[in-house]
Amino acid sequence: MVVVGSYRARTELRKRPRRQFHYNARVLTDNKSLPCPCAIADISEIGARIVLESDCELPERFMLLLTRTGKARRLCRVVWRNGLTVGVEFPNAHS
Repeated sequence: MVVVGSYRARTELRKRPRRQFHYNARVLTDNKSLPCPCAIADISEIGARIVLESDCELPERFMLLLTRTGKARRLCRVVWRNGLTVGVEFPNAHS
């Protein structure tokens, strides 16, 4: 049986393999707004899939805060969005 458009088929098109990753983080869109809670669903060296806790406006680029203090962070660029699920790339990971 052939399944067209399956999740497995899409994962094989990625440049780097992603691994399942269940980690709570926060999205910081600017220095004026409170960070928006999210969960990192999977991650690779060059990107991730995050799931927002609630609908929030995302600019093309934002900071993903990985710790409560925000000292560990990654710059993200939105690649796609489907509701609360967002695919991002880490622009500085290509260098």
